[in-house]
Amino acid sequence: MRSLPEILEGMRRPSNYIPEMEAWRGWAILLVMLFHYQGILTSQIGQNFESSALWVKWIAAGNTGVTLFFVLSGFLLCAPFIKSILSGQSVDFRDFYLARILRIIPLYYAAVGFSWIITGNSAALQAAFFIPVGFQIFPYSVTWWSLCTEIQFYLLLPPAMLLMTNKRGQLIAVTLLAVWLGLRVQHPGWSGTYVTIGNSIFGRATAFLAGGTLSCVHQTETGQRLLRSRLFANSIFISAIAALLGLLAYYGGSGQQNAIMNFPAYHDVEAVLWSLILYSSLGPVAFKWIFANKFAAHLGTISYSLYLTHVPILFYLLFPIVFSQNKMALLTSSAHLTELTIRIAASAVLCWLVAMLTYRYIETPFLKLKSRLPTRTIKPVITDQDPV
Repeated sequence: MRSLPEILEGMRRPSNYIPEMEAWRGWAILLVMLFHYQGILTSQIGQNFESSALWVKWIAAGNTGVTLFFVLSGFLLCAPFIKSILSGQSVDFRDFYLARILRIIPLYYAAVGFSWIITGNSAALQAAFFIPVGFQIFPYSVTWWSLCTEIQFYLLLPPAMLLMTNKRGQLIAVTLLAVWLGLRVQHPGWSGTYVTIGNSIFGRATAFLAGGTLSCVHQTETGQRLLRSRLFANSIFISAIAALLGLLAYYGGSGQQNAIMNFPAYHDVEAVLWSLILYSSLGPVAFKWIFANKFAAHLGTISYSLYLTHVPILFYLLFPIVFSQNKMALLTSSAHLTELTIRIAASAVLCWLVAMLTYRYIETPFLKLKSRLPTRTIKPVITDQDPV
C-alpha cells in the first residue's frame, strides 16, 4: 500500500524523506484525538483520573501530541538550515516562508472561514491573523492556538539560523537564549497561570529547541555513529519512553491545571523526552514496526486535516448524547452505551472521511505548488519533509 503523497499525481517525495517522522506525526494526531474524545465523553461525569487505570491517565495526557508536533517541527524544519550552515551555504528566507504559506495557510483559512460562516463570530478575523482566540469560536477554535505558536516559530527560525552563520551572531543568539531561560526560571508560573504566554513560543520554545538540537546531532558523524549502535539506540529509546509514560501518568492523574502549577517545567521535560524518542527511533530499535507502520504513516499524511477538523465532528456527534444523560444513566444504561459506541465509531469514520476530502481538495493542490518551488542546494528548505 502506497502512501497518499505517492498515489496523488504530481506530488514529489523529497529525497531525504524520513518514514519514522511521518509515523510519529500519525501518533501525534492519534494522541490528540483520543484526548479530545475523552474530554467530551467525560465532560458531564466530572471523572477524577487520579485513581484511574494507567491507560486512562495516558489518554488524559494525550495533548502531549501537540508537544510532539512542536518537536517534529523543530527537528524537520531546522534540518535544512543546519545542513546549509554546516556546508557554508546561504540561508534563504523567501522560499522558506513561501513554502510555509502554501503548507499552512490554505487549510487553516478554510477552517477559520467555515467557522465564521457557521457562527458569525467576528473573532474569526482575529484568528485569521494567527492571534489566539481560545474557545471564543468553540468547538472550531479549540486547536487553533497551536498554529499560532507554529507561526511564531516559522517567523523566528530563519533569522535565528542566520545568526548562527557567524561568531557575532552566535554570541547574540546565546545572549537571547540566556535571557529567555532566565525569564522562564524567574517566572515559572507563567506556564500555568497565563495560558496565552505559556502556550506561545515563549512557553513552548523548549520543544522546538529540543527538536532542532537533536536534528543537528543527527546530521553529525558522531550522531550517525551512535545511532548505528543497537545498544545505544535501544537504551535511549526505551529509557525515554518509560520516563515519558511515567510523566504522562502524573499529568493525566493530576489534571492539566494542577500538573502545570505543581511542575512548571512539565512541558520542557516532556519535549526533551519526545526529542530523544524521535532521535533514537531512527536507529535499529526493537519492534520498530509497532510505531513505524503504514497505519501510523497514513494518519501522519492526513494529520493536518485531521487536526483542524476533528473537534467539531466529535463535539456535534457525541456531546448531545453525553449531555442528555445524567451520571447514573451514562454508567448503567445499556441502550445508551450502545448508541454511544455507535456514535464513537461513526465519528471516527467521519473524521477520517472529512480529513481525506480536505487533504485531497484543499491541501493537495497547494502541496503540488509547493513541490514545484525551485530545488537548489542553497535552498534546501523546500525539499525537506513537512512537520504537519
